[in-house]
Amino acid sequence: MVSRMQDVSIVATASILPETVVTNRDIGQRLIDGAHARNVRDADAEATARARSELIEQKTGLRARRFFNAEDTPVEIGTTLLEKLMGESDWAALDAVIVSSSSTQGFPGLSQQIVVTARERHGALAHPFVLDISSNACTSFMYALTVGKSLILAMGYRRVACLAIEFSSRCIAYDPKAFGISTLFGDAAAGVLLEGGAKGIAVLKSTRASSMVDPGTIALIKGSGMQANDPSRDVPMDQRWYMAGPPVAVGATRILVDEIRRTQAEGHAIDWLIPHQANLTRILIPACKSAGIDPKRLCASFAETGNTSSASIPLLLDQLVRDGRAQKGENALLIGFGASFSVGSALLTFS
Repeated sequence: MVSRMQDVSIVATASILPETVVTNRDIGQRLIDGAHARNVRDADAEATARARSELIEQKTGLRARRFFNAEDTPVEIGTTLLEKLMGESDWAALDAVIVSSSSTQGFPGLSQQIVVTARERHGALAHPFVLDISSNACTSFMYALTVGKSLILAMGYRRVACLAIEFSSRCIAYDPKAFGISTLFGDAAAGVLLEGGAKGIAVLKSTRASSMVDPGTIALIKGSGMQANDPSRDVPMDQRWYMAGPPVAVGATRILVDEIRRTQAEGHAIDWLIPHQANLTRILIPACKSAGIDPKRLCASFAETGNTSSASIPLLLDQLVRDGRAQKGENALLIGFGASFSVGSALLTFS
């Protein structure tokens, strides 16, 4: 008989930030170099790119982002992340590996390849449930968290690893005409380990996965990623990421405010707000002001990491845990929003 549990907890968090720091000035030069590589030379466009790169921080709050090195691979980074999460835990009890990624797709998926690589190093790892989530882009980790919790509650799974692995730098056009997209994104990997029961770091009080998809939102964010079976192959230029900036900012701010107010209306205090890191000055700060959230309670890494897509929320959670800022009994609200205005949120209480 499959056992049924009432609580699901986060028992470990982990993250990996690349060592290479890319400044706004560096990005401006990459935009120009990218155009040159495609034999596109426009002196006015180059001058504009350089000038606008100096204004990135003023307009978005972004100072720098991190990029993985050319020799880094999603499978190696993902396996290392999984090992950090597992620590000294029993690998035989890992019943599921769920990978979210906006920047990698195809099959065999990252979850499958990570399991194979991890088993070579940890022979006790059996044959876990594997799943890759990509179509919801920046919301994918929140969908993974919802699925992971459900597997424990409904199926009696013992441990579920939810990983977010983003190599966004390899999916950007680096084109002065795509300035707003090319400047925002950075690379990172982060995740959590879930387990049944009320123990560990925090208890997941609730999770929600939804969307606001309609004909007006479905094409606001689009693109493709690296092939999971061949990450060295370049993403075709016509499939690199596109985002309609102004309407996305308006919609994202509304999603954040609505999720905050919904949680408050249910009687929950929000001691820490952990939102997807899309834009500090145009989305996160305005949303906090509208919903009455103290900026001191806003967890933000955007200024130094940029938009790390689905990895942004677990990255922030790991930073909050490692810094020791969250106190026992405090609540954190995690909110994700992504392609086609997919929405994911979770309320957790630190234990």
